[in-house]
Amino acid sequence: MASGSHTTATTAVPTSPFKTILNFRDIGQTINRLDVSILLRPGLVYRGARPDEASLEDQRTLISNYRIKTVIDLRSKTEHAQQGRKHDARLRDTATLFPSESAIAPLKIPNVCYHDISLNGSSYERLLLKRLRYASLAKLIALLAVGRRTEAIAILGREVIQPRGLVGQATDVIDSSATELKQIFQVLADAQYPIFFHCTSGKDRTGLVAFILLMILDVPLSVVSVDYMASEGELASEREFRTEELRAMGLSDDFADCPPNWAVDVQRHITETYGSCQAYLDRIGISEALRHKIRSNLLQE
Repeated sequence: MASGSHTTATTAVPTSPFKTILNFRDIGQTINRLDVSILLRPGLVYRGARPDEASLEDQRTLISNYRIKTVIDLRSKTEHAQQGRKHDARLRDTATLFPSESAIAPLKIPNVCYHDISLNGSSYERLLLKRLRYASLAKLIALLAVGRRTEAIAILGREVIQPRGLVGQATDVIDSSATELKQIFQVLADAQYPIFFHCTSGKDRTGLVAFILLMILDVPLSVVSVDYMASEGELASEREFRTEELRAMGLSDDFADCPPNWAVDVQRHITETYGSCQAYLDRIGISEALRHKIRSNLLQE
């Protein structure tokens, strides 16, 4: 599919209905709009950005209108700690007569089952650290020892993640995070629906989980690619803020974008490394029985 076709197709992807939850969309509704050859059940699986900065109004809507019962949070422990500090700071700032709703909204929505499954877990971290030069590794350890974590992460960003790009970042997760991916898809097979999965921006880690899910559902790769590409427009409003975060992590501004070849290149890596998507899923423990259960949950008969 040419880049112009991608641009045209992404306009058919539903935009987020929320003011404070970016990049939110119903996967079933999205795929049904893009491809009539396969029909998914809408209203069961949603993807998006972090909901813990959502206003009380948007949190209520998430529960009352979308009936979310289960949340899969793909962020790391470090990201959770950072978000907790931001939330605490907002609470301290509520020493005013009229605090904002986002300031007083809880980090976790009541009566929702949360599964925290980091796709940047210990196996992924070890893979990145092995690629560092010895001198850089020593510097990173020294920075961590004195609490300068942001500078330490920037070393990994500049020397390991940046050269490999967004496709390399995704394939590194594929190669290193088998345990976490199996846990995620076990939840998608067994948990109470509707399910909402997210990372920070709902683009890369969320995009990878959506990619694998749609492969299990036999959605054409061109459609999977359009779903991934839609995140770029959905996140345009926070691009300036996001690029500042990326620079602090040693990454260039293009890490805020969605490369048009991402889905094709990720699938190529899986095929060349493991033989096929099915062979890869079997290898990491997402068995045919588990895949059948997910298909039964999400495909229209």
